[in-house]
Amino acid sequence: MSGPADTPSDFYSARYSKEREQLRDSVFAQVYDDYFGQSSWVSTADYDRFAGWLELTPECRLLDVACGAGRPCLRVASATGCTVIGIDSSELAVAGAIKWAQERGLASRAQFAHGNAAQPLGHADASFEAVMCIDALAHFPDRRAVFREWSRVLKSAGRLVFTSQVLTGPISNEEFAARTPSGYYAIGPDGYDERLLGEAGFRLLQRVDLTPTFVQIAERHCAARAAHAQALRAVEGEKEFESQNRYRAIAAKLARERRLSHFAYLARKIS
Repeated sequence: MSGPADTPSDFYSARYSKEREQLRDSVFAQVYDDYFGQSSWVSTADYDRFAGWLELTPECRLLDVACGAGRPCLRVASATGCTVIGIDSSELAVAGAIKWAQERGLASRAQFAHGNAAQPLGHADASFEAVMCIDALAHFPDRRAVFREWSRVLKSAGRLVFTSQVLTGPISNEEFAARTPSGYYAIGPDGYDERLLGEAGFRLLQRVDLTPTFVQIAERHCAARAAHAQALRAVEGEKEFESQNRYRAIAAKLARERRLSHFAYLARKIS
């Protein structure tokens, strides 16, 4: 797509479109060290750290909620030998994940489905050893129900890894609008996720502050977009180009000033 991405479906259609793949990879390769195809606020080193947290073996099944194009969970499958199941709201992303798995000989251990991860997941109780959700929790209107659903599909002592934006200072309505240019987005106060995890039957094992890395990634996004400004304007249009620039600039500013922080959580299902 070449026009503005005013709705969530348009936003992700633009992000995962085949026409933009080469330009997207050129931009993102300047953002992430050891870029492997991710598009979140998480570094490659942290993705690998999360994989270690999950303690996966070839006998395990991992559910990746809001998996995008599947690169992170397929990286985990390649490293650990586990089976991965991904769900995402973007049909283009799911198609890309399936293709990527096939091209790398991982299709027998990877399944991807188009669906709304904010709704009941359609998997049996206690069917996964691990659940992962990276930088998507803010898009789910009922976070309490989502945590309970993750608990339901996890086996006893199953592990959960997710990242979350946490409100750690005042944010104006103008700043929030610039930070969330598309779709539903909710940010909770410090301690909110921990409380809901406990209510859903989880024990928090670790909470790691990723905010310094978030700032670095956001600033690199700004620099990479400036370096590729002409090409990006051509495919995004002027309005969307400026909106995306404001989005990344305000993300960097809020995190740098510690008004909006970024954390990774590791939790275990209690029973």
